[in-house]
Amino acid sequence: MSEISLLSALLAGVLSFLSPCVLPLVPAYLGRLSALRSGESPVLHALLFVAGFTLVFTLLGLGAAYAGGALAGLLPAIQLPLGIAVAAGGLHLAGFVRIPILDRSAAPRAVNAAGRLGSLLLGLAFAAAWTPCIGIVLGSILALAATSSDPVGAAALLLIYSAGLGVPFVMIAIAAARGGSRAPRILSVLRRGTPAAGRLGGVLVALIGVAISAGLLPLLARYLPGLPGL
Repeated sequence: MSEISLLSALLAGVLSFLSPCVLPLVPAYLGRLSALRSGESPVLHALLFVAGFTLVFTLLGLGAAYAGGALAGLLPAIQLPLGIAVAAGGLHLAGFVRIPILDRSAAPRAVNAAGRLGSLLLGLAFAAAWTPCIGIVLGSILALAATSSDPVGAAALLLIYSAGLGVPFVMIAIAAARGGSRAPRILSVLRRGTPAAGRLGGVLVALIGVAISAGLLPLLARYLPGLPGL
């Protein structure tokens, strides 16, 4: 896996957090943190929440890598349509084209389980009911994983993506643990960056699609040092 792929995954994770699909969920996330029992650490619950969706995404990455390895002989044939589909999703996300079916959303079901297990389950539900507009970004990262044949590298790619998405959740939990109005102020600042994040994320996804369709990923991996095997 080249460094450019890992950097793309990290940036995609951060942009996913700032997207119109995720950022509106943060107030509910803050509400859960504020409702914790006395003595419970918001940061610990944030880490459990992040661990939940990281587990799901990493398993998806492993599955994509194994599927790509099994279909290695077909990759040259499917590389172009796969890249075009990813690029089209990116242009939709950036607002340059409209693809109505991608505007449909599916909100995660509420998880009412209390305690630490509840936070972990909430992270699992958050990933399982991922909304389509974030699915565009996640799909581009899974496409990168599928075009490789190294499960370890694919898992690393999805771990990096999850880190980019999860770190802001943990930082907000740290602010919430300190009390006051720090967390709402941070959320207000982040909301102002949502439109730009959508456009930038869409452009990033489109570029990943172009790289996949043109077969540039192996070339980048050859000239840029990164993880072995990809």
